[in-house]
Amino acid sequence: MLVAALVVLAAIPASAAGVEAGSYVHGGFYPGDGFHSTADLDALAAATGKRVSLGGTFMAVTEDWGRPADPNEWSNTREKIDELWRGGTVPFVNLDFPGATAAQVANGSWDSRIQHWVAHVKLYLNKGGGRALIVAPLQEMNGKWTSYGCQPAAFKTAYRRIVQIVRGQGLDETRVRFAWAPNGWTDHGCGSIHDYYPGDDVVDLIGISAYRWAEESVYQVMGAIIDDLAARYPRKPLIIAQTAAWPTGSKQQWIRDVFDWAASHPHVVAVLYFNFNKETDWRVWKNGQLDPGWRDGMRKSTTVYQHPLSSWFEKGPLYLVGKPGKDLCKEGHAKPCDTVVVRESSGLFQIFQYAASGFAKVTKSFVYGRPGDIPLVGDWDCNGTETVGLYRQSDGFVYLKNSNSAGNASISYYFGRAGDIPIVGDFYGDGCDTVSVYRPSEGRFYIINDLRGGKADFSFVFGRIGDKPFVGDFDGDGTDGIGLHRESTGLVFFRNKPSAGWADSEFVYGRAGDKLIAGDWNGDGKDTVAVYRPSNGMLYIKNKNAAGNADAQVWIGPIDGLASMAR
Repeated sequence: MLVAALVVLAAIPASAAGVEAGSYVHGGFYPGDGFHSTADLDALAAATGKRVSLGGTFMAVTEDWGRPADPNEWSNTREKIDELWRGGTVPFVNLDFPGATAAQVANGSWDSRIQHWVAHVKLYLNKGGGRALIVAPLQEMNGKWTSYGCQPAAFKTAYRRIVQIVRGQGLDETRVRFAWAPNGWTDHGCGSIHDYYPGDDVVDLIGISAYRWAEESVYQVMGAIIDDLAARYPRKPLIIAQTAAWPTGSKQQWIRDVFDWAASHPHVVAVLYFNFNKETDWRVWKNGQLDPGWRDGMRKSTTVYQHPLSSWFEKGPLYLVGKPGKDLCKEGHAKPCDTVVVRESSGLFQIFQYAASGFAKVTKSFVYGRPGDIPLVGDWDCNGTETVGLYRQSDGFVYLKNSNSAGNASISYYFGRAGDIPIVGDFYGDGCDTVSVYRPSEGRFYIINDLRGGKADFSFVFGRIGDKPFVGDFDGDGTDGIGLHRESTGLVFFRNKPSAGWADSEFVYGRAGDKLIAGDWNGDGKDTVAVYRPSNGMLYIKNKNAAGNADAQVWIGPIDGLASMAR
């Protein structure tokens, strides 16, 4: 049983706009020729069987420098952006500043060029029909390959200046949204990616460039940095603003995997493919031929199309809106399914609606105990309902409640020593949970079958000093066993009975530093593992006690730990 401390996301203002996330993703695409994007996107949609929601382009702020912004005259800016809109997409414009340093943009040297470009953008917007666009100024600013790169302080000032000029020309968030679009990795000597973040008030979306240059997994290419960004900026919608795969034998499957991963990630809302022949032939659509990986990814039920993306351009700040994820509990489940309970260090308990993929939804909260108490969950009165409790690690006192509510303890007593880690389980199969302890200094479990102080009924050594204990009915026989998690390596091993001996099962799951709990997530009567990753606030749930990928992942935020509870 782990200490729990959930940080609940701030309430979204009533005037805010929302981007829904969780269980699906929007497709996006960079057509090859900016002046014929409509025809290209139409042909791509016919070949795919589904349209993309976002159309990407690269544009210089000097695109129409020297050309008047006259609705009766030609405008490169207007035509390129409008081609994307007429192709059934919301334009995603990477706005380049050729030859400029970030400091030059920041000090106002490029103000007149920005203002002139905005005048041409208005030619597009003034065509009406709900037209809007997303602008990513000075993309990939954390790399040395751009003239404005590797200048974090100047970049932040420059980015904010660009936003201020656009907004000052009367283009509010109902017409133009802004994306902060760094590269997925930061060049050596250029600091941290977070050094370039210009501020919540000027960033509507976050989009990264993430290319597969070799035989790398999706997580290696984009997963790690996305998890980092999700943890740091939890209310910002995340986009894979540029991605493509080097042409290898595994390219097609990798693209399919990108769609699956993006749809399952509760913060990722779109993936845009870079369909160009540049460093290599990255294309998935060329000469009227479509790669099967892209076709299959787009045809997935979790890949969605919407035009226009109206909710993205409503009045007010743009927030990520997470629908409660899909309930992991099976139809016609034989046993009660477990959910997740967490506790803030302040004493606030949070009980989630159910174990899910996507976002977690809190259905009940109340304050109980003191800061530093360790939360417990169990059926203390043997009535089939699990309720909360506390273990005060400083002195070994146990405080249990027979209801999930604030107030005084229903049962209290002393068991164990200062520093012991409490575990909760039904070790005798009688339908009653009790509080036992694991003593880290000895690597020893002390098991007791009553809610009382005094001497343990029995004790035994299992595992190594430093391992972290957990409890579960791993074989579905109605009696809990004990397990240990070696956080330094991700090793998980357990016995089906509370006793010493060889492990009945052993496998590696998760990563070093993950925190492990067990629960019956799908109602099959057997407890399986889940790991919480402090670096990104995600819980990775398995429906089998085995190595491999998670069956579901749910974002619950920054916490110190958590526990499972039968619903």
